[in-house]
Amino acid sequence: MTVFNLNQAAIETGKAKSTIFNALKSGKLSYIEKNKDGYKIDASELFRVFQKQQIEQSGTGENNNEILFLRRENELLREQLKREMERGDASDQERRQLLAMLTHQPDQHKADQPVSRLWLKLFGRK
Repeated sequence: MTVFNLNQAAIETGKAKSTIFNALKSGKLSYIEKNKDGYKIDASELFRVFQKQQIEQSGTGENNNEILFLRRENELLREQLKREMERGDASDQERRQLLAMLTHQPDQHKADQPVSRLWLKLFGRK
């Protein structure tokens, strides 16, 4: 899990630290913990809140920021998949789900299901 402090969160989102802080204070953005070193904010929570805001604001056809957010989210998913594969804890199903999310293949799990003989007789190959 990728975690950011307030400063890193501001850099990642391109927002001011005060904007991130206000979102934390109002409860719009949740955090993992707050200690003497500051806030620990989960990356997925940060991008959930600020990507949504960015999409709403980019209705004018200016999608550069949205693309940057999606690229960063993609990068985080790749890191998570890599960590899971290195640890070996993830099941094959979890790996396939992560890979499907990463490559935007929502129906990937269907490809892994066996084809019935009746299906093959009626329709041939998949």
